[in-house]
Amino acid sequence: MKQLLLILVLPFITYCSKAEQTDLATLKLNEPVENLLSETSLKSIGTNSVEYPFAILAEDTDSTKFVFSNIPVDKVYFLLPAKVNNDSVMKNGGGRFDGTFFKTKKQLENNLKILEKQNISSEIFGFRAEIKGKKNQNGVKQLLIKKYGNGKKNPNTDNGLYWNVKNENKYIFFAPDYDRLIVVNSKNLSKTCYWDLQNGIINIGAEKCDSDKYFKEMGIGVSE
Repeated sequence: MKQLLLILVLPFITYCSKAEQTDLATLKLNEPVENLLSETSLKSIGTNSVEYPFAILAEDTDSTKFVFSNIPVDKVYFLLPAKVNNDSVMKNGGGRFDGTFFKTKKQLENNLKILEKQNISSEIFGFRAEIKGKKNQNGVKQLLIKKYGNGKKNPNTDNGLYWNVKNENKYIFFAPDYDRLIVVNSKNLSKTCYWDLQNGIINIGAEKCDSDKYFKEMGIGVSE
């Protein structure tokens, strides 16, 4: 009888577990970050100039909560808009983490209140997903090619591709050399340049990228 009950209940448990997952592929990239993070995992919020120098990052380490379509995501960094001074990144090519670790939603809310005083929005403008393994990375690549076409070769990496999806206001950067998929809302970003430490500088639009102007506009120009 117990075995029969377990057989009957198991499909419902599996369904509920799947229902709790967040599919990153469906995000509009303007969601409040507090609606996306796991309730129980170890998380952090702050600046991480190794991952992305132009934003506050909310990192979630829950490998069971996030997928990209049906592909597992090991870790995700949600990007919050901010003017961050990272002179050392440009001067020395190095990066650092400066933030707070937390677990509960209440702790997140307290951190967001502090950030709001610095005029930093709690709405995300993108994410950086850590996707490991050739099988999963190839799956992501095929999904992107099927939906958006072949993409353009990133000249700075061996296997990187990128897409400028104008009708969806998205820049998409597939960076398997660093186990990363980066998707950002391009509406308020540069229309000519993109740069981070993993992808290098990429000419997005038809105009030539003026890197000095770009870095200054993004808030990390080198101090005089």
